Amino acid sequence: MSAPQSAAPVTIVPLDLPGHVPALDGIRGIAVLQVFVAHFHWIVSTDPYFNAVTPWHWLNKTLEPGFLGVDIFFVLSGFLITSLLLKDWQRNQPGMFRRFYMRRALRLLPALYAILIASFFVALWEKFPMDIQWRTTWHALLYLNNWNVVWNPNAAQNDLGHLWSLGIEEQFYIIWPAILIGLVALKIPNKVIMGLVAITISVVAWHRDTLWDQGVSWLDLYIRTDTRVDSLLVGALFALIYRHIRINRKILNYAASIAFLGIVYIKYELSSGSFIYEGGFTVIAILAGIVILAAVESAWIGNVVLSWKPLVILGKVSYGLYLWHMLVFQVMGRHFTWGPQSVRIVIGIMIVATVTAASWFFIEKPFLRLKDRRYSSVEPS
Repeated sequence: MSAPQSAAPVTIVPLDLPGHVPALDGIRGIAVLQVFVAHFHWIVSTDPYFNAVTPWHWLNKTLEPGFLGVDIFFVLSGFLITSLLLKDWQRNQPGMFRRFYMRRALRLLPALYAILIASFFVALWEKFPMDIQWRTTWHALLYLNNWNVVWNPNAAQNDLGHLWSLGIEEQFYIIWPAILIGLVALKIPNKVIMGLVAITISVVAWHRDTLWDQGVSWLDLYIRTDTRVDSLLVGALFALIYRHIRINRKILNYAASIAFLGIVYIKYELSSGSFIYEGGFTVIAILAGIVILAAVESAWIGNVVLSWKPLVILGKVSYGLYLWHMLVFQVMGRHFTWGPQSVRIVIGIMIVATVTAASWFFIEKPFLRLKDRRYSSVEPS
């Protein structure tokens, strides 16, 4: 009688991210809407702490926490960049780093240059101090605008203040690809890489909490790279999970639904307290990561909403919308001071929609075609 044979170990084939996932565009659309509506107050007041945009407290509370949109962007960026880098590495892409950075440049720089030029002419028109304008412009070009606000809090151009988040993302893009591919090239086991990323996330969360206890200002903790990079790393961790671990779809569906409710609860109940700086940013990132993972796996009932065409379109143009809305809102708040608030807000929405469409069709889309034509992924060599 022969001895029983042991079952062969199950090999999980690494899963590449599909070329296009409409639900991810939908998540982008929701994220940019969070930021967009949270900045309505700039149209009706130059006071950064003004929040009485409408007569209804519950609606003002709904409009307030725009940081949730930024957090979702961070997690989504970490997820996508990590997924694309691993996909290129798996396919043995020739010159993958060069291709990666050229794709980033063609996607991000043309629209950024356009808004910096527009901001320069607005500053000339309003006779804004040009030394501050130049300092802000140069830091924005170098993707250091978050540090410019930290170093020069009273000498930064507020119309470009929202570019702090792009600075954090680009600084992450400079460092993370080399670290990730280095770990993979050294054949570090996938679970070890995930563990190292998880430990780094915990260290960043602990570091931010420590600085908060030491009395460091909320603004510094909000925009410094060393206190916010955990959200991008959470996205990277979920990209690794998506690639190397298979999770039951029913479990993912329940987890994503609970995560979504958790984000809503934080938005309405915990967004204005110390919780955000004492681990809250990391919790939000993890909840967003669960939703993103379930959306990519098509395992969440919410995908029906995320794949809604208007939301997908909004996600596609989210970069231009994010870039231009603050400049329009700020200029309106300084010069368009008469009439009902609701009318001013509607006019602001219409102007931003027009500028965003122009940016998409005449600036972004031509360079996206060039990016896809010259630097898109190629077949495995």
